[in-house]
Amino acid sequence: MRWLLLFSFFLFSLHAAHAAKGLEKVSLQLDWKYQFQFAGFIAAKEKGFYRDAGLDVELREYQPDIDIISDVLTQKATYGTYNSSIVVENSQIKPLVLLATYFQQSPLIFVAKKGIKHPSDLVGKTIMGTKDELKYSNLALLLNHFNLSSKNVHFVDHTFCIDDFIEGKVDAMSAFRSNQLYLLDQAGVKYEIIDPADYGFVMSAVNLFTSPKESLEHSGQTEKFIQASNIGWKYALEHQDEIINLLLKKYHSNKSREALMFEAQETKRLMMTDFYSIGQTNEELVLRAYKQLVYSGSLSSQQKLGQFMFKDIQAAFKNGIDLTQTEKEYLIQKKNIRVCVDPDWFPLEMIVGGKHVGIASDVMKDFEHKLGVPFEIIPVSSWSESMEHAKQRECDIFSLASSTPERLKYMNFTSPYMTLPIVMVTRIDKPFVENIATLGAVKMGTVKGYAITGKLKSLYPNLTVVEVTSMKEGLQRVESGELYGYIDTLVVVSASIQKEYTGVLKVSSRLNEEVNLGIGTRNDELILQDIFEKLVHSVNEPMMQTIYNRYTAVVYENNRYFWLSLYLLGGMGIVSIFVLLWNRLLQKRVKLQLNKNIEQEKLLFQKTKQAELGNMIANISHQWREPLSKLSSINLLTMAKLKTGQNIGDSVLLQQCDEIEETIDFMSHTMQNFLEFYKKSDISAPFNLIESIHGSLSIIETKLLDNAITVQINGDEDIMVSGIKNEWMQVWLNLINNGIEVLKTRQIKNPMITVSVSDDEVSFCDNGGGMDLGAPINGLGLQMCSEITAKYHAKLEFVNQDAGLCVRIRFLRFKSIADIGNREDEVFTETAANP
Repeated sequence: MRWLLLFSFFLFSLHAAHAAKGLEKVSLQLDWKYQFQFAGFIAAKEKGFYRDAGLDVELREYQPDIDIISDVLTQKATYGTYNSSIVVENSQIKPLVLLATYFQQSPLIFVAKKGIKHPSDLVGKTIMGTKDELKYSNLALLLNHFNLSSKNVHFVDHTFCIDDFIEGKVDAMSAFRSNQLYLLDQAGVKYEIIDPADYGFVMSAVNLFTSPKESLEHSGQTEKFIQASNIGWKYALEHQDEIINLLLKKYHSNKSREALMFEAQETKRLMMTDFYSIGQTNEELVLRAYKQLVYSGSLSSQQKLGQFMFKDIQAAFKNGIDLTQTEKEYLIQKKNIRVCVDPDWFPLEMIVGGKHVGIASDVMKDFEHKLGVPFEIIPVSSWSESMEHAKQRECDIFSLASSTPERLKYMNFTSPYMTLPIVMVTRIDKPFVENIATLGAVKMGTVKGYAITGKLKSLYPNLTVVEVTSMKEGLQRVESGELYGYIDTLVVVSASIQKEYTGVLKVSSRLNEEVNLGIGTRNDELILQDIFEKLVHSVNEPMMQTIYNRYTAVVYENNRYFWLSLYLLGGMGIVSIFVLLWNRLLQKRVKLQLNKNIEQEKLLFQKTKQAELGNMIANISHQWREPLSKLSSINLLTMAKLKTGQNIGDSVLLQQCDEIEETIDFMSHTMQNFLEFYKKSDISAPFNLIESIHGSLSIIETKLLDNAITVQINGDEDIMVSGIKNEWMQVWLNLINNGIEVLKTRQIKNPMITVSVSDDEVSFCDNGGGMDLGAPINGLGLQMCSEITAKYHAKLEFVNQDAGLCVRIRFLRFKSIADIGNREDEVFTETAANP
């Protein structure tokens, strides 16, 4: 019989060994002694929940010489527990992965002598606690908030014995609600509780962690461990007596049954199962604790959480980027990617209100999503500043940059994800050039530190290259004449010209060179180069086109419309040159005429009008610069897109044709108004009064826009008068110009000119503050207005109102369209014939 029993035991052991052989061996390092605080893990092991999940779990009780964090990170222990969801050592966040949280509220509190009810009552007292508790826990946050430190409090190391508190050696001590309170109650000791949660400092406890390596290499195993542990906790809460018996008999807990029962009740309360599912990780609570640690100074703001939750890490690496295990571990430990950008390179990228915007920003957001690691933009005011940050290793990548020999000293570069043409911007009066080498030693601006700057110096040695801090500075210096031109990418300068320099600057040449833009990565962390090279290869044309269209107003044309626009631009260019030459000739005539100093009133009138005509031609030329510049920019952008082989859509072509047609109509209308004003006529004829005022306004529209002056016209649009139309247009023009000059000189806010037309009066009122009506009214323009109005027996009056001056023209004989009929010649005819 004895041999039979031994043989049976041998077979059972053999079967058990064979069954265990198929289980994955893992270990869980606890952060304290066996007690109900770890009941769920004990239940999962003892009730076979781990075994059912294919796991052979070794539970390890805490020992004083154990470094839990180190053991987990080096994989001496597979998993570990900790009393905080953020593990901090030496002011550094440890790169652990949070798997589950079982105590949604930390049991860690201060127990104090009777009478010490408020944190401020601890000033001058002795507090017992562990170094970590007093530096990184919810207790540390409480102390910091109430300015309690070694300067006004005496701290001593924790002995983990309540006797020191009972005997009065310390005034307060750190304690767990689930442990020491029971012992103090049993001893009959009176005490006060100071709970950090009552002051808003809430942390969790019994947090389950693993290493990044473990979470990535054995994610399936880790997920099974979490699920089995959660089942174990559910069982433990429902079978407290059974687990307490196990703790006492098998795990030899040094606590009494009554103490364990007290702990079980507190455990259930702290797990808050009415609000949270068992094991649920609370990201909001973790982030709150992180912010409080940073605010208290316990953590530097440079320390980032990154991806620290197991579920987020699982999701992060399922976005189509084939990263190696090493690359994934690197990103988890990296926590965040610090990005240096160009703060003034829109639409490619820009910093606005501390936020990164533009084409590169959208690409970075796509990369951030694919990696599952937060990107942090380093705030800078210039590109040079970004390069300095990169040299000092204060940023990990450039979001958009090209390789240069100087940059290769501290950065590596990926393949480009954008290739852009390079152009030269000049003032509108500069000619178009095929090759900037023919310009000689002119001053040419480029941004300091840009890759093109070095190329310009080597490719065009005759140019005088001037380095500027930003594109904005470069364009301003071109506008002022300090620089002949500024060189940058086409998409950037075109956007800026359309926004701020329409009619002033233009794209005058496209260089043969192009700029290839990719990601710059710090060369002391080579793994970054491999990661971002994979990201760049994930960028496709549809994605880039979608992003590009968000930030640019580029319109594409097919070859038929492309050549049509070229012919149109050529014709408009010739007309523009003709107008400029005409302007110069007329200005010379006016100057000669003025020198003759003709006394006669009639010649004075003609001389003044010619001088004014010179200004009108300049205004027309100025107004035409805007549409010409617009057409030129569209043409150059279209050429760039055609040469790079990008698709052209019919709807976009039709939209562009409409814009071109509108531009031509505007130019034609402006010229027509000019011709009507200029043509010599001694014939009196009916004309629409409001239309003639609009015609005068169109001649100086750009002048009004430049000074942000609003003109409002009120009255009957059908009112007609007879007279020489361009003479009256001269009156309107002089009165409006005088108003513009006053509003501009006095720098009036919200400047406005109101024109009112009625049956017997036209008035021009401004909000410029009025004038001294007692002083003589000077100015050739006003004298001309007086001559013309007197010629038609109209009366010119100057009246000050609340806002400013009103100039009124009162007509003696004024007719509507209905009244004129066949008697047009009678209206002002006699007056016009006998001035």
